[in-house]
Amino acid sequence: MRAFLFQFIITLTSWMSLRSAHRWASWVAAMVWRWSEKQRRITLTNIRLCYPDLKKPAQKQLARDSLTETIKAMFELGIIWKKHGRNIDPLIGQIHGREVLEQALEQKQGLLLAAPHFGNWEVLNLWLSRHPGFSFLYKPPEDASIERLLLKYRGTGGANQITANPKGVRQIFKVLKQQHILAILPDQQPKAGQGVFVPFMGHPALTMTLFGKIAGKTGVPVVFAVAERLADGRGFDLHFKAAPAGIYGNPEASASALNQTIESMVAINPAQYQWTYKRFSIQPDGHIPYRPDQSADIQS
Repeated sequence: MRAFLFQFIITLTSWMSLRSAHRWASWVAAMVWRWSEKQRRITLTNIRLCYPDLKKPAQKQLARDSLTETIKAMFELGIIWKKHGRNIDPLIGQIHGREVLEQALEQKQGLLLAAPHFGNWEVLNLWLSRHPGFSFLYKPPEDASIERLLLKYRGTGGANQITANPKGVRQIFKVLKQQHILAILPDQQPKAGQGVFVPFMGHPALTMTLFGKIAGKTGVPVVFAVAERLADGRGFDLHFKAAPAGIYGNPEASASALNQTIESMVAINPAQYQWTYKRFSIQPDGHIPYRPDQSADIQS
């Protein structure tokens, strides 16, 4: 049933323009904000942890804007995958820091690319797919039918999709050894015991060490990238940023450099980061900030 609904959304949104898709997404987001106490609580909790200096009305507005941007990403899927799967260029505006990407590729050592959950990753995936051998690491969904759909649509541009498991880790090093681009979404919370606690936006966050281990072991150039959604359905700007030297350090130093650079990418447009995700659900002291009794004043 979920796969059917997912396919229905893709087909339905493929008939829309970006502007109309965003209008529908804004309407749906208003309904979700009003009726889903859980989504309000998660999003507002993240905003209040990460932007404590904002006044409460500004925090609430940023949380609402973030929820809207997240739902826009879903409504864009049909347009991106079915209309522009083989040619994403009409949706691309400016490319900021393109020289960073080009200089990294010119070294012919392979490229490790960090793509945080910001804007719309699917746009970035299709744009990067023009580079032969482009690969990305993904975590399979629980529903195998949905995974087949994702493999189908994400693979339209020719990207090599690597499962995040021990076998996939071996493929990672093969891709980089062949001097190709490997992309990882680095800001998902790992399982307990599979990361280190370092600050993210001033708050302890369990952060993956896999990214830093790959960077340190291979020594390849590391670049951060996001696709920023533009207003009025005008498409997307791409942003590329070189990683700091700390990315090659020990697990704590590397994870800290990772989070600090992600923070700089979030600052491009804070509402477009995925604040609907429970990024801080595992804490050093066992505290869970998303529990209803810990999140006050979340009414619409």
